[in-house]
Amino acid sequence: MTFKQLFNSALLLIATAPPLALLTWDEQADPAFIPNGIYDTLTFTLFPIMTIVLSVVLFRHLYKKYNSNFEFKHTVKDYIDVHGKFRSAFIPLFLPILIYLWLWTSVCISAKLLANKYSDNIWQQEYQLLEVGTCPTDYEYSCSKLTVLDLKSYRKHSFRWYLDKSKLVSLQNNNVNLVGVTSPLGNIVQEIQW
Repeated sequence: MTFKQLFNSALLLIATAPPLALLTWDEQADPAFIPNGIYDTLTFTLFPIMTIVLSVVLFRHLYKKYNSNFEFKHTVKDYIDVHGKFRSAFIPLFLPILIYLWLWTSVCISAKLLANKYSDNIWQQEYQLLEVGTCPTDYEYSCSKLTVLDLKSYRKHSFRWYLDKSKLVSLQNNNVNLVGVTSPLGNIVQEIQW
């Protein structure tokens, strides 16, 4: 392996490792999270807009560099010749996804996991338990997917829960009290009271 290939592999690892590590941490901790409006605005409005803007700026910069720098142009052409046009086309598609992943994991996942671990802001609210479903097969048998209705805003929320599955099935369509901690981006359920 040449130094250039090693450098490119290290650069790829540095670019993808932090978001993947946070996603893995979130998947292992798996807190029952009920997002608020700020989380939804960040996830579905602000981060997609920022991703588009940053991607356009990055591609414009690379295009200008491609046209003005002969060595860079030659490097790009060599890369396309070695790896093929089809494989090389994935890089422009992968960069916006990586930018969005960086933004989302660094803000949303970090805030959620830090609140789950260190927050002491107690929160509780009454919700209507609409449905107790099953989790996908890659989760534990005791896992259930709960769908609750916020009685204040009438918004539905879903999260995974690992305790009292049989009791929760009997409480379907009844009101339950969710207790946990609050974070700037939503609430983390730690206990369900009925």
